[in-house]
Amino acid sequence: MPTSTRAFSIALMGTFAAASHAVTFQDESGNKYELAGFAKAEWGMAGEAPRLVPDNLSAYTFDNRNALSKPAASQTTRGSKSSELSMQQVNLGWSRETDAAIGLEARVAYRWRSGESATDVFKSPDVDYTSGSSIFDRDYMEKFVGISRPDLGAIKLGTQLSRSWARSDSFSYPIGLSSQWADSGAGFGVLPHALRLTSPAFEDGTGKLSAELTLGGNERNTNMVNQSRLTSNNTPFSPNPTRPRLVELFLQYSNQKNLVELTVLSASGARQSSFGKSALVGWIGDPDTLPGASTEPRRAGKPSQSVVLLQGNHWPNAENMLTWGVRRSQWSGSAASCNYNGTQCLFGMDPGFNYGPQSQDYRGYRAKTWDLMLGWTSYAGLYNYTVGGVYFGKADSDNPIEWGQSNSALSLNLGVGRKIPEVSKGLSASAGLSYSRYNKLGPAPLSMPNNNFLGPNSLYDRSGYGMTVGMTWIF
Repeated sequence: MPTSTRAFSIALMGTFAAASHAVTFQDESGNKYELAGFAKAEWGMAGEAPRLVPDNLSAYTFDNRNALSKPAASQTTRGSKSSELSMQQVNLGWSRETDAAIGLEARVAYRWRSGESATDVFKSPDVDYTSGSSIFDRDYMEKFVGISRPDLGAIKLGTQLSRSWARSDSFSYPIGLSSQWADSGAGFGVLPHALRLTSPAFEDGTGKLSAELTLGGNERNTNMVNQSRLTSNNTPFSPNPTRPRLVELFLQYSNQKNLVELTVLSASGARQSSFGKSALVGWIGDPDTLPGASTEPRRAGKPSQSVVLLQGNHWPNAENMLTWGVRRSQWSGSAASCNYNGTQCLFGMDPGFNYGPQSQDYRGYRAKTWDLMLGWTSYAGLYNYTVGGVYFGKADSDNPIEWGQSNSALSLNLGVGRKIPEVSKGLSASAGLSYSRYNKLGPAPLSMPNNNFLGPNSLYDRSGYGMTVGMTWIF
């Protein structure tokens, strides 16, 4: 039977890396050093190779959903039925507790990903959000220092994971739906600059409650954007790149049989997407010009987005666990922006989100949507059996262009896993069968990052299925 202490501690750990598997060392002065992390390899096979739209047919005004222009099927190519993935993360930590019960800590976590071969390791950052080359400027998942006291709470400063992504990943990973649930929606995953305040745990005999406030930000995004361009009146283009700002409130309640969490995240001035794992990166401003005028800016509005998440686990007994989640995402919409280098449009810096037709200067349209997650896990010795699904709902938006707001989708997964303590305490193997279906052909639902998010391309195929096998080693 899970205890409230166990449930509370789960929320304060990073994804995958369990403290019980960490390698620790403590010196004579009381300094504690920790090495932890995980390595994962996965192989997949789809029932049908997905259709891929060539890059030259997804130019500036088209975005990766091809909402404004759908190429004919004969213009697409076929991807591969098979896929491989490797992922590795290393966490390094230092901590110390003083005689006054004040805890000090520092932590660095870095994650690598390779999407071509499961044997390719330590290749590319899992989330690529900075162009820095020094050891201090790389794409860290976490890089922070903290101070805490049991009766006062904790303060952490530095690069940190948002609760909207990290906790969604922790809930959905055991039922094989981590990508579908955690990587979608209007949240952000990595907060390059963040201040986090965590309350002490309050207990009233029925359970524990804790609260947390995070303030996030990043530098202005001026990459590849000419900041010296002037209008016909010899004044700078406006608006200029903005500093992204984020506020996240996190509440957690736990007792003997339940873990319930509420996350509310609101951001402004950030590059907009529905990739909930993305880093908080600034909006590039609007270096684009009005149609037919080469010297006047379009003056697109500063984007904003928010997400509200209510999710949790329920343990009816020691052998079973129910997982559930409800999510509301909202976007202001953001026009695609193009920075011209002479006559060439440098597309991809800010492809925009839920924008309208050219006749309206591709202005962004507000949208909101609801998504649901439900899953069940049954434990039997070293084995676990899972079933789960994510429903992506239709969106409420006045956009005259079909950006996916009238589409919905369902993704189902059936899995089995086994711990392999005969080889290593942290080693496990898993296998899963998946099925996905869109309500109709067209751009994918707004909560999805792109049309191929579930495997089949929603522009051409309404459904698809596949299987995966993988191994994960937590150390």
